Amino acid sequence: LVVAFAAVAGSCTEIGTSPTKITALEFDSLPFPAVVTGDTLRDSLGRAAPLHAIAFNAAGQIVPNPSITYLALDSGLTIGPTGIVTAQLRNGAVRVIASAPGLQSVPEALIVARRPDSVIATQRVDTLLYSTPDSVGVNVVPALPLQVATRDTVGGITGTQGWLVSYQVFFHGNALTITDTTIASLWNTAGLPALLDTTQSGGTVSPRLRVRSTLLPTLTESLTVVASVRYRGAPVPGSPVTYLIQLRPKPH
Repeated sequence: LVVAFAAVAGSCTEIGTSPTKITALEFDSLPFPAVVTGDTLRDSLGRAAPLHAIAFNAAGQIVPNPSITYLALDSGLTIGPTGIVTAQLRNGAVRVIASAPGLQSVPEALIVARRPDSVIATQRVDTLLYSTPDSVGVNVVPALPLQVATRDTVGGITGTQGWLVSYQVFFHGNALTITDTTIASLWNTAGLPALLDTTQSGGTVSPRLRVRSTLLPTLTESLTVVASVRYRGAPVPGSPVTYLIQLRPKPH
């Protein structure tokens, strides 16, 4: 929860108790980590999505229809009165904040990115020689490398930073949920179990697959991981990417 409180002028100043008086702001997430130069900010389904903060009164209740303004602290984008973001010709992080009378949130960083038009993956098949009994951090596929890139610049391919990549892990044809860790779990670049990852500088992601060998039904098995990248609701060329992970016991 990202909350910023108004500065209190003097130790005896009272905070307003009106149910419509904003005393705290929650602004700790963005519809998407990046916005494409020349486009509006969109959610993961490709729909134009405004910035959205939640206002609270002194009783901790949500203030309906609050008067919140969104501001960019850096050049590179404009924000309309309803929170719709439009990016200009700039690449990199732009800090945005939510503001109400006497309050200002902690900045969130929004990446102004080049248009993603290519998904590149060179290594799609790997073999994990697993150990038994299983222990934490031992049976891990080193990385599932992928690059989200653009060809809209002079001089070849450029990575698209701040782009979401979604994953599904399949075992025996069944998709594993993030809470189903009996066989395997995917860990994103930030080191968290997740079926989403965000491209770093250079447009790359390299999540890791953790396998629990003790619960494999047979000695020789395989897992399939499917990575998907979308822009404006449509697959980016090269997406989806399918990785085949062959599982074999480590020779004694």
